[in-house]
Amino acid sequence: MSSPSQSMSPIVLLVSLCIAQILAMAGFANFAVLLNDFGVLWNLSSTQAGWISGVYFAGYVAAVPILVGLTDAIDARRIYLFGVATGVVSSVGFGLFADGFASAMGFRFLAGISLAGTYMPGLQILNDRLSESHRQRALPWYLSVFSLGTAASFYATGLFSAHVDWQTVFLLAGGAQVACWFLIIILIRPKQPDGSVKVDRHPLDFRPVFRNRPALAYIWAYTGHTYELFAYRAWIVAFLLFAASASDSVISRESVSGFAALLSLLGMPASLIGAHIALRRERRQTISVIMVLSILAGSLLGFTSALPFEYVLVLAGLYSIFIMSDSAAITGGVVAAARQGERGATLAMHSVMGFSGGFLGPLVVGMVLDLTAGSGSIVGWGFAFMAMAAGSLAAIVGLRWLLAGKMG
Repeated sequence: MSSPSQSMSPIVLLVSLCIAQILAMAGFANFAVLLNDFGVLWNLSSTQAGWISGVYFAGYVAAVPILVGLTDAIDARRIYLFGVATGVVSSVGFGLFADGFASAMGFRFLAGISLAGTYMPGLQILNDRLSESHRQRALPWYLSVFSLGTAASFYATGLFSAHVDWQTVFLLAGGAQVACWFLIIILIRPKQPDGSVKVDRHPLDFRPVFRNRPALAYIWAYTGHTYELFAYRAWIVAFLLFAASASDSVISRESVSGFAALLSLLGMPASLIGAHIALRRERRQTISVIMVLSILAGSLLGFTSALPFEYVLVLAGLYSIFIMSDSAAITGGVVAAARQGERGATLAMHSVMGFSGGFLGPLVVGMVLDLTAGSGSIVGWGFAFMAMAAGSLAAIVGLRWLLAGKMG
């Protein structure tokens, strides 16, 4: 008799994992939304705030080779449950014990490990339980839910922080992650990866990935993409608060968090549409066009912060759309290029290199702010967003070079 998860319809399985991922990401934006408060409370510089924002992705990078690489050998469900449990520890621990730069770094590092244990392992749960045709249709939806989870975290953090203290905000995020853990336990039954393909490679041997040039091209593109994306998400609330002040607009942090959530939410349809176009046209060309638009929007955004706030929001929304439009298309390219028996290893390297960019992005932006005119000036934010847009520039150069002479 097949287990419930094996007989579960592809749609029900997909929806279950999407809901789980939204709950697992409850703590994603906690620090970004409360960044200005922590800056005052703990006397943080922009560089220190950038470190705390970036260390989340350092935790991801440190853990993902092991946690995702092992999904070629053991059930990804086990990895997912470990990841969610780590998220509970990080959120609850931050709420109860964080009291400055060092402790915040530690708990946000744990939060990054949690993401490493849920995001790509969730994709592997789908890969292990769906046929190839169902997998290709489900993949863009699952990947795009990352934007929905991000938006929900931004919105919920802004909403709750208007009514409770910051410690309770983090504890509530931990409660959502506990709910995620039980959802996976109840709905997803154990299933070993396909054992019909015998592979001599050790599950933590990633050398074959670097010999797969098409996969490496999309992994490099993802590195630039995540550098830009997570720099944007780490600093967007602080930037919008500055833009509101620069244009003499009266707006609360709760409202700004709501706008940040909406901007993140725009990434979900953008990612789906980008993936749809990439499936029907040349993937490389589609991604390249999107990245050029992202470079243009990012290079302009910071310098427009004194314009009426509505105009700044529109341009920030366009930039968010362009950043996210190539997300699922890039990861789809990695999955399509991965060789049989190496999918977990390929996704692990995809995550390691990509989220290394995610670690550097928030930090580089904080450093640029400190080294230029600061976070209280239009010039400072102008250069900061140009530093963000450099992610797409590096991505497009590497992608085109690595796929030179190949159809992507």
